[in-house]
Amino acid sequence: MMKIHLKKLALFLISAAGLASIAVLACGGGNWDPWEGSMFTPQIIDETEFVPFFRATGTSFYDGYDDGSAELLKKENGKDWLTYLGDKTTSEKVNYWLYEASLNQIDTMIFDIKSKPSHLTERSKENSLKSIDREKATTFLYYLGYARRNETFAALEINSWGETSVPNVGKDVFIEKQIAGGINFLSKAKDAFMKERNAYQLLRSYFFAHDYEKVISTYEVNEKYFVSTNNLKWRALSYKAGAYYRQKKYAEANYLFSKIYEGFDPLKKSAYLCFHPQQQADWVACLGMAKTIREKEVLWHLLGLYSAELTAMKEIIKLNPKSEFVDVLLTRAVNLEEEKFEGTLKMDGNETSSLPKNLNKELVNFVNEMSATTTSSKPEIWHLSAAYLNYLNRNHEVGDKQLKRAESYIGKSSLVKAQFHLISLVGKMGRIKDNNANVEKDLLLDLEALFDTPHPGSFRADYAKMWMREVLAKLADKSGEHLKAELICPEKSKLALTKVEEIDRMIAYYDKKDKSGYENLFFKKSSLSKQDYIDLKAIRYAQNDKLEEALRIFKEQVAENIELAGNPFTIHIRDCHECDHAAVQKTHYNRITFIEKLIEMRNTATAKPAEAAQNYFLMANGFYNMTHFGNARLFYANNLVDGNFYYYDETALPEKQGDIALKYYLLAKKSSTDKEFKAKCTFMAAKCELNAYFYNRLGEAKEDFKSGVYFASLKSEYSDTKYYREVIKECGYFRTYLNK
Repeated sequence: MMKIHLKKLALFLISAAGLASIAVLACGGGNWDPWEGSMFTPQIIDETEFVPFFRATGTSFYDGYDDGSAELLKKENGKDWLTYLGDKTTSEKVNYWLYEASLNQIDTMIFDIKSKPSHLTERSKENSLKSIDREKATTFLYYLGYARRNETFAALEINSWGETSVPNVGKDVFIEKQIAGGINFLSKAKDAFMKERNAYQLLRSYFFAHDYEKVISTYEVNEKYFVSTNNLKWRALSYKAGAYYRQKKYAEANYLFSKIYEGFDPLKKSAYLCFHPQQQADWVACLGMAKTIREKEVLWHLLGLYSAELTAMKEIIKLNPKSEFVDVLLTRAVNLEEEKFEGTLKMDGNETSSLPKNLNKELVNFVNEMSATTTSSKPEIWHLSAAYLNYLNRNHEVGDKQLKRAESYIGKSSLVKAQFHLISLVGKMGRIKDNNANVEKDLLLDLEALFDTPHPGSFRADYAKMWMREVLAKLADKSGEHLKAELICPEKSKLALTKVEEIDRMIAYYDKKDKSGYENLFFKKSSLSKQDYIDLKAIRYAQNDKLEEALRIFKEQVAENIELAGNPFTIHIRDCHECDHAAVQKTHYNRITFIEKLIEMRNTATAKPAEAAQNYFLMANGFYNMTHFGNARLFYANNLVDGNFYYYDETALPEKQGDIALKYYLLAKKSSTDKEFKAKCTFMAAKCELNAYFYNRLGEAKEDFKSGVYFASLKSEYSDTKYYREVIKECGYFRTYLNK
């Protein structure tokens, strides 16, 4: 037998309050989109029972931990008791006593049935059990009181790392008392129904008393009462399996958990998480306990869900070539291969180095072999998997053969058809080296089918569309068609959208008369419009101090005139955007009024030299604040540019550059004779210089910051100013500079 490397997982055991079902949760988890970076949809196997076990990277279950089992078990429990108590009561009354009534009211109802003094609430009176058989009613209530008291130790609080609170001495004594009561109730039970329930409560008490031998023996002595049609059988069996686990008898525990997984859907997720071979010997022993081929299939399937997909598939197929357990393992294996691309799959000829070098060749060969035999009950899944893996592996000839095989098995499933078409398109794009009219014509119908046709909700079209846009944009860029590349995948092209001239070219592209069908498809599906580029043009004009041109375009636009969150003419030694945004605004600026004010200040500075310094300084503040570093980032918010976040990249975008602000700070300094004011202008020039270092550095810089000429100027020329002392107090960078 092939040796399996088994991973250790952190597990813990809990009892759902009032239901005594065992649930097991693994540490970790988190939000994750299962289709991120994937174009292969596991739902094509069309087996809903396996949906929780589709591959997900951030959690144990594709559809989350909550499987609704608690409500289902609660409902089944109510039905069982309603049948036992007879037709003289109702499900509403039974459920009231099971899940709503207090322990005090349960005891009081017993007194009332026995015609003793009692103090029932109005709600309890409405749900009185006096109309039914007295013996059954009191039996029910005595049992319920006993079970409810057990919940004080069975419903333990568990934290996210799987640690439970250890019962204190008082609780231990209480559990022992409950065990004694349970033995008494079980011995007096007169029918199989009550024997089953009392045996269940007793073995549960033993479990929380850590007497695992008694859990096992109690189950085995009373096993005949745990009937296969009753969910209580599986819950009791879970405690027996849990007892084996606590005894470190992992083979026995895992075998029982596999039986629960197969036998009772509401506990399927719990059983999967509990199933946990620790060592090779445990696994071999566990397999040896399997009494049928089906049981061995289940065991291999569970192991495959953890990590050994390929080995598990091979072993299951040896047992049963048509086993449905293989289907979900196959989709998981393919999705795992996709994860190696980390969402950056490339297909054109110049990008081969980005393909994963550790693509599982053994898996590819195995899937190819299985696809050739067609012994599976769903050969189309194997053919599609084989075609996809071979296309990713650049083996287009084999991929084509596998896709041809799949075609004859497609059937009527819209999801399988969509997956077939997508894989076919992946195969086509994998062979494209250069973009031209013939390539576009050949791809058009396929792209229209992907982008225009409604698909089943589970189909992984979103990532496929994004990936294809990036690949096609790169091909267009490669052929020098930068406008087309920008159209297909905005901001991923080599079009220089920092330049007004390039933006003008893109605007003119929208007005092109003789658009091809290929171009029309992407114009129709574009998330951007001509207006977005016109808006960006106005922003670029403003960022380049061409204020009249910017104002003209902003006024011509029908789009919303964005209001700025803070006063764009406010500045501080230490930037505090939140402070500026929270401050009471005497004047509320939007894009238009902001630009108008800048123009007014510039005109005033030119016409009135005595006021030039202050106006130039305020203008400099405005240009500073319309960068990433300022409080008016919303000024350049656009569908092509995010105005809310600061980020680093290799492109020196205008919204990162402070050259215009620096120009006006220096003009303000030159226009003034006030030394304090000059110190302020010098420090602001230093901030522009420092920011330039931040946005120009690439990767990990050796220095946290790099001082320039204006820090030196501030130190040498203005150390005797009050403002200089304020800078030392507030600016850590400047203090670091002084201490060097």
